[in-house]
Amino acid sequence: MNDSSAPDGARLRLTYEAFCRTHERAWRGFARTQVGAHQDAAELVVADMKRHLHRNWELALRQEIPAAYAWRLLKEHIGSWLDTQAQPTAVQTAALDAVISGFCRRARWSLENLPEQLGLLSAILALPERQRDIVVLTYCLDLDDDEAAAYLSTPATTLRSNRRHARRRLAAAIGRPDLAEKEVEA
Repeated sequence: MNDSSAPDGARLRLTYEAFCRTHERAWRGFARTQVGAHQDAAELVVADMKRHLHRNWELALRQEIPAAYAWRLLKEHIGSWLDTQAQPTAVQTAALDAVISGFCRRARWSLENLPEQLGLLSAILALPERQRDIVVLTYCLDLDDDEAAAYLSTPATTLRSNRRHARRRLAAAIGRPDLAEKEVEA
């Protein structure tokens, strides 16, 4: 991004900074769910993504939904970071342990034993990417439907439908179909 002293350059800088302030909490939260105990790594991944976004800010503004463009960049940067790790699956599994507790709390699911918890972890990992993102965004990061939908460039009604399907899949995977219908407003 051209950061000249011209009014357009200042306006671009201000819009970029405001955009980052608005979305950075969700970016960091999501990065933490992907890189696990590597807290510093989550910060580095988000910082790298922000630099990438800064360089391409004018392109981001031309997108129909700039938040969805930034979300794709974040996921690319997380993927690149995971590719550099010796055991990326172990990193993601550790990260998803926090996702499980957040999901159970928000979804009001009570899992009594370790096999159910491990089953939920496996089921979350097996979800299609879109549904996995929805689970993390709405249940773990506590984003409202409209905000989560904007990141995924989808209508809120579609997000809710995908979330219901994800809940059903997760409940079936752990042998607790009774939990699927206990939807709470996310």
